[in-house]
Amino acid sequence: MDEIDYPLSRSPVVRTRDPEEMRDALRTVYGATGFAVADSIDFEGVANYLVLPHIGLGFCGYAAETVVEFPEGDFARLQVGLKGKAGVVLGATTLAVDEHHSGITPPRQPATIVFGAGFEQLVLRIKTSALEKALTALLGVPPRGTLLFHPTAPLKQPAAHLLRQLTIFLADQLNSTAAQLPTPTLIELEQALVMTFLSAQRHNYTELLESPATEPAPLIVRSAEEYIEANWARAVVIEELASQTNTSIRSLYAAFKRYRGYSPMQFAKSIRLRRARQMLLEGNPRTSVSQIAFKCGFANLGHFANDFRKMFGELPSEVFARGRRLK
Repeated sequence: MDEIDYPLSRSPVVRTRDPEEMRDALRTVYGATGFAVADSIDFEGVANYLVLPHIGLGFCGYAAETVVEFPEGDFARLQVGLKGKAGVVLGATTLAVDEHHSGITPPRQPATIVFGAGFEQLVLRIKTSALEKALTALLGVPPRGTLLFHPTAPLKQPAAHLLRQLTIFLADQLNSTAAQLPTPTLIELEQALVMTFLSAQRHNYTELLESPATEPAPLIVRSAEEYIEANWARAVVIEELASQTNTSIRSLYAAFKRYRGYSPMQFAKSIRLRRARQMLLEGNPRTSVSQIAFKCGFANLGHFANDFRKMFGELPSEVFARGRRLK
């Protein structure tokens, strides 16, 4: 395997040519119960892993063909192939994982994964409790039965493509700004991954989620906007938003689309951009554009500048310079 900076290298678990060392890491960190290598001479493995409040995000790669067995877990596993090929064995079914096909292992489902030589992937683990909590917010009521996924069903597009993009984006952000990522941004990225996972993977509530949502009155939309505006510095948590407006997230999003033409998250971004502009115009010499961006929940300065220019027609640095001149 090439000497490169692998995804999530800020959170290393192991990099080794010793199969026994890899076996021990897989057992102690990931809970694997079985491990076999086709050719121990050519073996090399690397694994990085980061645990967040509701998800785990990792990277692994193998130079030689490797087989790993995992027991049932209280989480869903998404494998995003970056290079090479692998297969996920679920009972009598084998699912392909590569750059074009992601693999999903549902909660409470044991799996055997056959990693081809040179295979590399990102792995997303989502706690069952987080999936059930998000499903309740989407439906507006707690689900009547256990959430059951259909792993052999093909992932739904374009949600599947978005899920892959979000997973890669979060891994990139955590690798480059692990000590800098604003807490609200991290919470909202986690939330987006959970929601998108529920949209991309078929399960026993898919048809209900795809049925038309009841649209609340425009007054509910304004109530949601007022709540977001009053809590602009905090993460927009869908469960809180549903509770505050006494409606399901599906219905609320449908109402936002009809009466506003944007989503609650887009509204939250616009509020944060306006707050950032106010701070920039203050021209405080003891702060900077990057510090203001971070304070307003923007982790990536380039994305912040682009969004700011789209909204206000000028760059944050230009507004900041003007504010300092007026001091």
